[in-house]
Formats: sequence, structure tokens, C-alpha cells
Amino acid sequence: MRAFIITLIFISVIYSTTTYAQQRDVELTGMVTDHQGEPLPGVTIRVRNTQFGTVTDTDGRYLLRGRWKEGEIIVFSFVGMKDVRIKYSGQKVQDAAMQQDTKSLDEVVIVAKSNINELDIRAKSGVVQRVDMERLNSKPMIDMSLALQGTVPGLIVTNTGDLGSKPKIRIRGNSSFREGDSANEPLYVKDGQVISSDAFMTLNPSDIKEIKVLKDAVACALYGIKAANGVIEITSLRGNPDGRLTTNYSFNMGITTRGRRGVEMMDTDEKLELERLLQNASTPGYRYSEDYYRKYYAADPNLNQMIAEGQSVLDSLRNIHTDWFDELIHLSTYQRHNLSVRGGTENTSYYASVNYAQQGGRVPGNDTHRFTASLSLDQKLGRWGYLSVSTNAGYSATDTPNGSVYSPTDLVYQLNPYETPTSKLISYSNESSEYTYKDLLSQYNSKSTDKRGGVSGSLNLQPVKGLDIDAVAGIDVVLNEALTLVPSTSIQERKSGSPVEELGKLTKDKNVTTNVSSNIRITYNKVFADKHDFTVGGNMDYYMTDADNVSIVGYGVGTQMSPAAINQSISGNRKPSVGSLKEKTAQMGFGWVMGYSFDATYDFFATYKADASSILPKDKRWNAAWAVGLGWTVSQYPFLKDNEVISHLNLKASYGRMANLAGVSASSTIGTFSYSTNYYGNARLLQLLALYNTDLKPEQTTSTDVSLSFELFKRLTLSGNIYRRETSDALLDVPVPLSNGFHTMKRNIGVLRNEGYELSASVKVLDTSDWRLSLRGSLAYNRNKVVDLYYSDRLYTSEEEVVPTYEVGKAYDIVYGLKSLGINPITGLPVFQGADGREIPATETPVKENIIALGHATPPYSGTLNLSFSYRDFDLDMDFYYVFGGIKRYNYSYVRSSDTSIKNAIKGQVQDMWFKRGDEGKKYHSPYYSSSALASLTLYPNTETVGKSDYLKLSMVSLRYRVPHAFLEKNIRFIQYANVAFQASNLFMITPYSESDPETGTLAGGMQPVLTINLSLTF
Repeated sequence: MRAFIITLIFISVIYSTTTYAQQRDVELTGMVTDHQGEPLPGVTIRVRNTQFGTVTDTDGRYLLRGRWKEGEIIVFSFVGMKDVRIKYSGQKVQDAAMQQDTKSLDEVVIVAKSNINELDIRAKSGVVQRVDMERLNSKPMIDMSLALQGTVPGLIVTNTGDLGSKPKIRIRGNSSFREGDSANEPLYVKDGQVISSDAFMTLNPSDIKEIKVLKDAVACALYGIKAANGVIEITSLRGNPDGRLTTNYSFNMGITTRGRRGVEMMDTDEKLELERLLQNASTPGYRYSEDYYRKYYAADPNLNQMIAEGQSVLDSLRNIHTDWFDELIHLSTYQRHNLSVRGGTENTSYYASVNYAQQGGRVPGNDTHRFTASLSLDQKLGRWGYLSVSTNAGYSATDTPNGSVYSPTDLVYQLNPYETPTSKLISYSNESSEYTYKDLLSQYNSKSTDKRGGVSGSLNLQPVKGLDIDAVAGIDVVLNEALTLVPSTSIQERKSGSPVEELGKLTKDKNVTTNVSSNIRITYNKVFADKHDFTVGGNMDYYMTDADNVSIVGYGVGTQMSPAAINQSISGNRKPSVGSLKEKTAQMGFGWVMGYSFDATYDFFATYKADASSILPKDKRWNAAWAVGLGWTVSQYPFLKDNEVISHLNLKASYGRMANLAGVSASSTIGTFSYSTNYYGNARLLQLLALYNTDLKPEQTTSTDVSLSFELFKRLTLSGNIYRRETSDALLDVPVPLSNGFHTMKRNIGVLRNEGYELSASVKVLDTSDWRLSLRGSLAYNRNKVVDLYYSDRLYTSEEEVVPTYEVGKAYDIVYGLKSLGINPITGLPVFQGADGREIPATETPVKENIIALGHATPPYSGTLNLSFSYRDFDLDMDFYYVFGGIKRYNYSYVRSSDTSIKNAIKGQVQDMWFKRGDEGKKYHSPYYSSSALASLTLYPNTETVGKSDYLKLSMVSLRYRVPHAFLEKNIRFIQYANVAFQASNLFMITPYSESDPETGTLAGGMQPVLTINLSLTF
């Protein structure tokens, strides 16, 4: 309530503060760059001998407000750079270019490093791109992963379903034939520690100083074989060593709306008519129709009375028009609170924060709560360096008291319009039982919690000038627990046929994952003659993951949500069972780096890393990652150094090779056993977890990258990358004879290539003290191809496949299907075109020759359009995200036949379906054939059952008002800065895809808009 009152106060003063327009503070804006013309974040800008100061953002931009006189000195300072001092003479815009401090003072300057793998020399020739943290924080999303969508070209974040579901994150496409995150998602590194993708999702964006996306071999090779899929590198906020105490409180509060409606479903009149035509006696549209009575009761003397009574039932149903989309998809609340404190002295600095977030679910009562806390301390060790300690904790709980195996969004396309939340359901009933909507939502009760805790320590020493010794070690523990009850009253249990004493199922899972990491890096840097900048270093790292899982499944608990209620006397299929899996893996590596720059113009970088993994047999344990890169800053030449047109021009190239073990477990390479549930006498039997392959080798990923960036008139910045990433010895689980006792075995089967380009541009349209307008855009293109298969030109992953899963020369994500010729008006069945031009009926089993490529399942093009506009104290930011070039198969489960007519159907099916001989131009085939007889429809899509998955969406909009400093100074002196903002995400989507969501390809997975009010206060 107090937060609401504060919000109202600040909104109310927006208009009253206009009276202070004539008393505005002095404002100074600009951009700070390094010696290569790159934006420099974290630069401190202060008015000498005053309390006014600020720092640059991730784009190197700053806004300095306060009251000072002309003639004052503005000081720009940054560690490792020479201070820049500029006299203030009334200017509104002041840019600054900082140079490296090659002639350091006798006193050695040491800084506490959050990420010891941070090396400036890798960015001079590698692809390292920063995420705009200000825009990221403007997206009201509870999960960090989804907020990354569109932040960096080539970083593809795909929503996979309802709120809370883990998105799919890829950098430059899939690097393996294997599907899934374990084999293709990037490596996540926070402050030098490797973290899981689940841990990344729960991070608090307000605690993060910087996120970098590493793409090519030069940028990634420092992390060795873990980084073949790219790296997302996170740097946390730390304390203020300059003595300032800063307290910040912010909150977001709003709603999650229903989102995009999928296909239009039938209203009552059309649904009853469809039921009459399909003639399923379980449906009221036929059961109470005149057709039904005349067919089954033609000789009954009460026929007319029966027809009249049936018509009365139908008339009463026609008065009900339930819109299940409005009924089931509810508005839900969203809120997020963050409190942080930064402070310290020259010797000791600290940062502490707490964060709370809550997201309501689509079903009332279902919600998620998340709490995180972090603390970091940096202690200076005299002139030697810094000792840093960090700790973090997190707790999240998801409560699902009204669980259902049916998603509320699924039910929108199944429940009939003449059914109500309180009536008995035709759609989910049968002759022996009748259910209500409440039964559908009371199928299980689930509670799950995630508890996370970690501590790390780092040591940054510089015993002599130029020599840095950095070390970090940490441990992170994650405890996941889930308790799920399927009560005896649920549909699932009532239909099971089990005796009463066996009804009610309880499942309890407990997973403990412990991650231990350590990293030591020694780096020496020396500058000769102010032109030769030489760096050499070595490192050693060790990572260990210990996963321990225990699960309990028991029956006979009735409606009690407690393992103590499990009926342990039950035998047979419902006897209590306990499962357990414990796995420990470790990796150790040694590497070196070398970098050289000449006159800030020519750059060279090389690195080599050898890693050993416990996953592999001893003779194959060691594998390597290496890379070389070149950089050329043409704008450093004298004839371009002060050029007014070309203010920056840089060219980079890199090449490298990395082994990849992502998604490979020890059971794939080494004989790994588990206890079987079978016995031989009194002896317990052991069984192999998987059919292991002693000849298995890691995938080998070779990466080539060329990039160009330049700036014109200090306003227009353009950059582009061309890349090729080729994976040899690519792994896949391939079929093996069943005589082995297993269906598949992991093998090295071929070569996969990803290649493409990434373009980005930004322009400052306006840049004055009152008006600022900048536009940005990006375009990324990625195509993939199967270059080689080791054992044949085609690979089939099952004996039933007509078309190979992978084929040399073809893309791995091609969707294959048939070319449709429409519906035959005589038979009512689909007809397809064969390779020889003849018509192929749907009842004929498809052959390879008739299958064609329909398109790509993964859109090859993606990009963003960004707008940033400011007028005095108002800021407007808008982000658009788009993809195109892909296709998705339509669901079509909402097209009903006689067997499925108890559920609702798509609007228009009555007029678009073939019912009688001679019907022409129909969209849906005859309902009088079983789907099993139409093999061509069940196995393959066709040109009529797929649609373009292109879309353009407004992914973020933020309108922010900065309360003038003069108003705060006069009325609320204890508040230094205050912002009030309206923020929203995923407001709308434009797409030709005719179903619900082109991103997920499902009816249920559409991303919902989130609308919030934000308040941010700095004390």
C-alpha cells in the first residue's frame, strides 16, 4: 500500500513540476569512448569540488545533472585510462575520448575483478557484444531468459509455452544433430563461475552490471570445451569504492493480460448443427435432433412428442453462449520489488540487494513467488590487490492447488459453447460417468520449491607492475523439491479401475545439484615505447558437478498430501517405488593466451586450452580448444584520425577449433550400471543405463568469423559479421538392432554447418540538451546444412521413416511433406501431386519420390527495430522483434470427426467440410474415414496444413518520467533521483500465421502481454 501511495504522489507531481521549468538544473550529455572509439561503460563523470556526478551506461552515454557555474572543471575518470578534464563553458553536449594510461604513476592501481576471464585483448579481434541493461530492465518479465530476446543479433530466444516455461536459447543456431538444450544451449558464466541455465533464469537483472554475448572462437576459447555453443557472460554490480552510499528501491506492479486469441471456435448454433451432421449419439446436437428420433424411433407412436421434447432441449442449449477464452484465460497480477545498497571506502566496498517477484497463474490460486538476495564485499589488500567475497541465495515456490493435465488454453479449444463452468460436461463425459469443469481443474495438487545458495571468493593481486594474479573459487548448491498429489477424486484415478484402498497417487522428488568451480589466471602486460602493447598469460580451471536425485511414488493416499499416507501393503503395478540417480562429473583444464597491439592499430590474439573430462575414457580424456584473431583499426591512421566523416573504422577476423561434450553423459562412453527392479533368487540384478560406445569422440567445432564496423559523422554506426561454424564428428543417438537390448546408441555420424551474417546499425537523429532521438536495427541470417554423413548419404532414425531424417546437402531443419491438390469432390478425400504428375489419394501410403521440402522449421531471419526518444525529463523506448522465413505445421486437432465431435470445433467447419458427393472447394476432408486410414495426413504435413511463421511484435515499450532534481531538492531532499514509468512487454503481434502463436507453433503457448507501472527511487 505504501508503494502505491508513493507512486500516486510522484504521478501527481508530474504536472506541478512544470512550474520549475524556469529553474531547471544544468544538464550535460554526451558519449565517452576508449582509444579505439568503442563506447566505454562505467566511466565516472564528476564536477570537480561538487557532489554532482554520474557514470556512463553500457553504450558509453551519460547524463549529468546539477547546479554549477561556468568555468567549473568536468573530470572523466576510468581505471587504466588517463583522466580527461574539460572546462564547462555552457555547452549542452560534451563527448570525451579516453586514452590508455601508458605512463602510470609509481603507485600501482589495482581493481577488484568480478570476472577474471575478462580480457580486453579478446574483444580487439573477437566477437563480444554487450546487452543494453537499461532496456533489459525495462522489460517487465519475471524470467531473465525471455528478457534477452532481441537484445543481440544472432542470439535467438524462443518462447516455448506458458508463463514460467523455460525458453530455448541459441547462439547462431544448433551446433549438433541432437535436439534439446543440453547439446545446443550456450554456456552461462557469472562472475567467473559457470552456472546452469535454470540459475540464469532466476537472476535479478537489477543486480547485474553487464551481460556480454560471446560468439566466435576467439571470445569463447578461454572457457575451453564447455563453450562451443557460445557464452553468455554476466558481471554483477559491486560496491562504491569512492565512498558514496547509494540506496535504490524500485518496484514494478501490473497485470498479465490474456494475450492473442487463437482460432475462432464455433458458437452454439453451428456446433449443434455439426453434431447433427456427424451423427454421434453422445452429442446433444444429434441425440435430440429430429434425424435421430426418425432413425431409431420411426415406429414409435410417441415420435412427435419425442421430437418436440428434443427440440425443447436444443432450444434451451441455444440460449447458452459460453466464450471459454474469456472464461478460462484470466488476468493475473505481476509485481517485483528490489532494494539495493552500495557503498564503501577506498579500502572496503560492499553491495547488498534483496528482490521479490510474484507472478499469478492462468488458473486462480496458481502462482509463483521468487525471492533472491546477494551480498558482495571487496577488501583492498594494501598495494597488493583485492580480496572479494560474494554470497547469494534464492528461494522460489510454485503453488498449483488447481492442477490439470489439460492446460486452460487447451480447454478453450475443446469445451463446448453450450457448456458452463457449473454444468455437466458433454465434452469429457461418457456413458458411465459425468464430469464438471471443476473435475477438470482438480486433477492434481502440486507444490514445488527451488532453493539456491552459493558463496565465492576471488583474489586479485598485482605484486609488480603489469603482472596480474587472479583466482576465483566458489560453490553453488541447488535444491529442487516437488510434491504432487493426484487425489482419489480425480478423473484419472476414478477411471483407473483400481480398488478404493489403492486410489490416490503421491509423487515426491528431491534433486540436489552441487557445482564447484575454481579458476586461476596469471597475466602479464607490458607497453614498450608507447606503441607496443604485449600481453601473455596462463590459466588453470577446475569444474565439478554432483547431481543427486531421489523420487518416491506411492498409491492409496486418498486425498492426503503426505508420503506417510502411502499404502505400503499394495503389490502389483501400484506398489510403492523409490528411484535414485547420482552422477558426478569433473573437468580440469590448462591454457595460455597471448595478445599484441601495435600503436592501437594492429591487434593479434591467440589462445590454447587443453581440457580433461571425466565423461570420457582415459585414452580420450584430453581435448583442446584454440583460436587466433586479428584486428585492424584503420581509423587510427593519421589521414583518418581526425576525419569528420569516418570517425571509426575497424576490421576483425578470427579462426578457431573447439571440442564439444555438451549433452554427453558418462553412460554414453563408459559402462554405467544401475540396480534393476528384477531379482534372481535373493540377488539384486544390475542393468546398463545405456549402450555405451568406447569409440565415442567429442564433437569438433571449427569457427571462422570476419567482422567490419565503422562510424560516420559520429552519428551513424554500422557493423556486420560473416561467420561459418562447422561441427565434425557430430553426435546422434542412432538406431541399433534390438538384440542389443537397447533401441539407440550415441555415435559420431557426420558434419553439420551453420553459416550466415549479422548486421546492425544505429543512428543519432537528434542529440541536443532537450531533444534526443536514436534509432537502431539489426538483422541476423543463419542457414544450416548437412555437409557429410559418415556411413551413407542418408540417415533414418526409425524403420518407419520414408524420408531420411538427415541427408547430405540438405538443411537439418527442413520440413518435408506433400503437395496438396485439394479435396476430391467425389470421394471427399485429400489428393496430392506425385513426382510424375499423377494424383495420389490420401489412402495411399506415401513414397519418397512424392515428398517435397515445404520450408524451414526454424526461421532463418531474425532482427530488431529499436527507438529511443527523450524530451527533457521524458524518455520513450520501444523495441520491435521480428522473424521470417520459417513455417509451422497447423495443429488441426480442432477439426472434428464423428468420434471426436463431443468437443468443440473450429468456426466454419460446417460449411468448409465435405459431407456429400459433389461438394467442391472444401477445406476439410470427409469425416467418414478414420484417421488411421489416411496415412498421408497422419505422417506428413502438406502445403495446406502448414503456414508461414513470420511475425513482428512489439516486445517492449517504456515511457519514463524523471522527476526534476530541483523539485526533489526543494520538497523531498532525501531522494536524489526518482523515475516513474509505464512499462509493457509483448503488446501485440502481426503475423500471417492463422493459428494462435507462430513462435511456439501451439495453440496454448502464446506469449501474454504484461503491463506494469514502475517506480525507481535513489536515496
